[in-house]
Amino acid sequence: MSARMADRLSAARHQHFVGRAGEREFFRSALAAAEWPFQLLFVFGPGGVGKTALLREMAYQCAEADTPVTYVDARNVEPSPDSFLNALRRALDLAPHESPLSFLASHPSRVVILIDTVETLAPLDHWLREAFLSQLPENMLVVMAGREPPSIAWHADPGWQTLIRALPLRNLNPEEGRWFLTKRSVPPAQHRAVLDFTHGHPLALSLVADVFAQRPDIEFKPEAAPDVVRALLAQLVQKVPGPAHRAALEACAIVRLMTEGLLSAMLGNPEVHDLFEWLRGLSFVESGRHGLLPHDLAREALSADVRWRNPDWYAELHRRARSYYVDRLQRSQGQEQRRLLYDLVFLHRDNPTVRPYFEWAESGSVFTDTMHAGDEPALLAMVARHEGEDSARIAAYWLAKHPQRVYVFRETTQ
Repeated sequence: MSARMADRLSAARHQHFVGRAGEREFFRSALAAAEWPFQLLFVFGPGGVGKTALLREMAYQCAEADTPVTYVDARNVEPSPDSFLNALRRALDLAPHESPLSFLASHPSRVVILIDTVETLAPLDHWLREAFLSQLPENMLVVMAGREPPSIAWHADPGWQTLIRALPLRNLNPEEGRWFLTKRSVPPAQHRAVLDFTHGHPLALSLVADVFAQRPDIEFKPEAAPDVVRALLAQLVQKVPGPAHRAALEACAIVRLMTEGLLSAMLGNPEVHDLFEWLRGLSFVESGRHGLLPHDLAREALSADVRWRNPDWYAELHRRARSYYVDRLQRSQGQEQRRLLYDLVFLHRDNPTVRPYFEWAESGSVFTDTMHAGDEPALLAMVARHEGEDSARIAAYWLAKHPQRVYVFRETTQ
């Protein structure tokens, strides 16, 4: 993206940003301080509460203060040190051979690093704390945003106690909610009913605005429901422009990342560009490096709805996505192959056989790493113990021939 377009995008997001006056002032005072009052700011709150929007506003504040800032969305990062450092390298616009840690260590001025959706990096919690952050120079400020507060290990360390601040996010208050709805052109006469239903939940407010954007003449009369987001999505799905848009939305909810190619395969239609752009414009769909990502709450609500309402169609979408991944896996390698494999596992996340492994990969204490010097004896011993000496000799041959293709699962405390 050109600098001019990036600036316009940032300005547009700032213009539509609502609320969080206390949080913005807190961050602004840190930027204005002669020395960082803390080194790590941890923003946390439930899904849809506006963590990403706040991080983007912080990026805007950094630009106003002439402070360099870089943004990493962990949803696009495999929870391994190499993948995280590669993502940071791309965010800093460095060459493949350049070390992001060396670059930051030699940076003459203060820099802010924003890391979004950090809950997906749970297996790297120990590595981030003990290996990555500890190597950063003191002129760096890191802001992490996730669903959960910092783990107990951060607070148990007397060193980090002095360097970390936690910033919980809650729903917008009624005044902020009304201002949000006004900016999204929701009729003022509907504000009271909307706020009573959403309780100021930012994602819920965005979904209401989407409903009104498609049918501005409706009267908002939500039925009582314990799940605000599910009820709003049900209204949104009923009001989509047509059956093709509905099918595209359902397909997007089933997979981890949606691309035009995958959407075409799942809908059996080579002409899906307009549908893809429509998905891209929805408030609960984010544009990631590798494709579109629906918000987790929206994804699960939509997926559960289509699976209950039309199980045959859900099974067909699932089959088409699976065929697409299997075909691509056979024609890819390296990082792309690993990403496709994770997408295939994600597709089967509700399978009782796959679920335990999926949860382990998402939030366990193990991460994927490359093979290091000295790993080979332990790996061969494991093969020999479980498969015998013949298999160990075969493994030794391939470990020596292609060491760069060997991946090792490590405990985060190693």
